[in-house]
Amino acid sequence: MIYSPRIVVGDTETTGTEPKNGDRVIEVGLVEIVNGFRTGRHFHTYVQPERAIPPDATAIHGITDEMLVGAPVFAAIVPDMMEFIGDSPLIFHNAPFDMSFFDEEFGRLSLPKIDRSRVVDSLKEARQILPAGSKAGLDALCTRYGIDRSHRTKHGALLDSELLADVWLRMTGTGGLAHGFGPAAAAAPVAEIPQAVAEERRPARAHSLEASASMLRLEPSHEELDRHASFVQGQVQKAIWTSLAPPAAPAPRT
Repeated sequence: MIYSPRIVVGDTETTGTEPKNGDRVIEVGLVEIVNGFRTGRHFHTYVQPERAIPPDATAIHGITDEMLVGAPVFAAIVPDMMEFIGDSPLIFHNAPFDMSFFDEEFGRLSLPKIDRSRVVDSLKEARQILPAGSKAGLDALCTRYGIDRSHRTKHGALLDSELLADVWLRMTGTGGLAHGFGPAAAAAPVAEIPQAVAEERRPARAHSLEASASMLRLEPSHEELDRHASFVQGQVQKAIWTSLAPPAAPAPRT
């Protein structure tokens, strides 16, 4: 289990399952979590694999050769991808699969591999948390934790990263989603943005960073305040806080 002020949850789509036999990355999706909430910031890009996509792979993720015409090669996305990741821990579902592809891609470019000590396999974590024999695939976890996946008709790196981020927060009890607050991306702006979100507010580059909302701010409505006051007045007898109230200040002398 990990907890860090900032976590990046990710997923990839590929041309197949064997990176050492020439299969390549064709899509990368990364989602940011700050202080237990999805912020709405993400990194997403398709990648030109410089090889054909087999039909059986397309059947899984729906990505075709035609869709990748004009997409950047992996070398072109690395700077923006690593800038987004920064020094944050990484969460991938079945992480050894994704890391094996990154290892090959980084190796082709003679770049250092991603440090495995900062990578968490959410599939392994789920199998340790759930009862023995429980299904731990992403679809099964979404069902278990009440995450809406009705729009997931095929695999997709960004979509699956968003779903996994929500699953992670509920499964581990480390986020607002565990308390039914909903993703921060749907929340109103806040007065103070965490430094991790505010440090860089550059315009999004093609195939690169996209930024939107920040943290979740919860404030009771006027109706909720009225209901609370009515409940306290009508239902609460001998409220404990009344006995703890400080004594009234003495009247000023004249």
